[in-house]
Amino acid sequence: MTSPLDPFHRPVGRRSLLMAAAGLAALGPVLSACGGSSSSAAPATPTGKPVDGGKLIWAVETQLSSANPHINGQDKARPILRNAFDSLIFLDADGKYQPWLAKTITPSAGGTVLTLDLRQDVTFSDGEKFDAAAVVKNFDKLSDAKYASSAAGALSSLKKYEATGPYTVRFTLSRPDTYFLTWLAGVNAAPISPKSLALSLDDLQAGGTRIAGTGPFTITKYALNTEIVFTRRRDYAWAPAAIAKGQKAAHLEQVTYRTLKEGSARTGALQRSQVDVASDIQPLDVETFTSNPKFGYVRATVAGSPYSLYLNVSKSPFEDIRVRQAFAQGADITAIVNSIYRGTYQRAWAPYNLVGPFQDPSLKSWLKFDKAAANKLLDEAGWKTKNSSGIRTKGGKTLTVTASTATDFVRESRDQLNVALGAALKQNVGIDYKYLPVDLGTDTAKGKANQYEVFDNSYGGADPVVPFDLLYYSSDSSRGYIARGRYNDKKLEKWLDDARFSNDTAARKKTYASVQEYVTKEKYYTVPLAVTQDTYAYNAEKVAGIVTDPASGGPFSAYTAWVASK
Repeated sequence: MTSPLDPFHRPVGRRSLLMAAAGLAALGPVLSACGGSSSSAAPATPTGKPVDGGKLIWAVETQLSSANPHINGQDKARPILRNAFDSLIFLDADGKYQPWLAKTITPSAGGTVLTLDLRQDVTFSDGEKFDAAAVVKNFDKLSDAKYASSAAGALSSLKKYEATGPYTVRFTLSRPDTYFLTWLAGVNAAPISPKSLALSLDDLQAGGTRIAGTGPFTITKYALNTEIVFTRRRDYAWAPAAIAKGQKAAHLEQVTYRTLKEGSARTGALQRSQVDVASDIQPLDVETFTSNPKFGYVRATVAGSPYSLYLNVSKSPFEDIRVRQAFAQGADITAIVNSIYRGTYQRAWAPYNLVGPFQDPSLKSWLKFDKAAANKLLDEAGWKTKNSSGIRTKGGKTLTVTASTATDFVRESRDQLNVALGAALKQNVGIDYKYLPVDLGTDTAKGKANQYEVFDNSYGGADPVVPFDLLYYSSDSSRGYIARGRYNDKKLEKWLDDARFSNDTAARKKTYASVQEYVTKEKYYTVPLAVTQDTYAYNAEKVAGIVTDPASGGPFSAYTAWVASK
């Protein structure tokens, strides 16, 4: 009979999508690993034994904001950086925590102490030894807000970390904390070498060839906004068992991720065999790959918060709930999503994707397009007159709201989606909604200066604890790192605390259901738009072996991939 504290043997249920949940009750409640996938019919995939050697070129839409896993918070960067950076523990398809760089994971009965016994055969790609001292040095650096400010939320309950032996690390928490364990299994907590940690702050934040991890590849070229090249480590032999299935070193000699921002460019490059894989396939191009057996096409629903708009309630006009509600009701979001994505994306209804144990199915179809009701609400809010352009005005000011977003994070036709939404809001209710992407530095400055009304975001997470803390915990910037809605809502934050620091899975589900209903149909803090997913097409005559990350639903990395011809 297994202990209720055992993270490896808790029974789980299967559903039609790739998702399951199990918990480490001593350190936190049930987590989920969610995803769903579809692919083209009978692609001509290479068969037989995987081939070692060869090169793979993967076209992506994402421009990496950094090539350091501690710094980069982009969802789409995770499978790229995973090629060079491993984690201490692994979250598998059943939601169970498995060994990775740590060979054993031992929680205390009270849930506040976690002891990791590390593998003794691991090295960083620069030749340095991976041991307890290296892990401690990483946490010394991660605890420095000037270095990795986004880690502060995950570390907020961490009281102490120490090497209790050459290959043993002990973490002491002030209270059981789901967030810490979830973060520990992610790429953002992946250890880098002590030599890398000694680099200047500027070099560390940029990342690149001087950042050494323990992964199956090493970064050998990094050209900002252009490409990143990984070269195989022949001595690698410590991937998580669920991914490796007996494999040691990577099959590929080299993998290049090449940034092609335009979807048509990625599609054309794959058709012309200039690249072997292309991510983020545009809706118009899906049939190009599904109708041709030369290509494979994969679409996977990912866990986490869907692509949504977060309304800044700290200033006009969204400090008035009537304006927030009118914004949400003033356009036919379902029709817009269907038009832009041509049925390849689902409309989102809830603040957490409708997959996994933390979904709230009661929110499906809760928001109805109601032009008359939206116009009435704006009249009641005092926005009664319109200028010559059809934009509502009050006291000499126009009802103009602007989205704060960085070009680095614009992907999956989200710019087109927002432009269409803006056109509908203007025509239907006289709201002037502007979606104006800017460079990352400008966006960061605008965020700090509160110079925006709307924040757009999606955030992956196998448990709501990560995206919900980041997006809604406004009163503590170390936790609400991107809580640009500026809610400062004590009732909401009490729920977030209750769920994060609870060991009761049923209670957490109930609490997160309350959170989701509160931020949507009660307060209109959030307007969900489209369910988050990963899509990619590949040359099925040449490429095989790409596997899914069970925690995210997207590609794991290029570690298991191989090509039929060198």
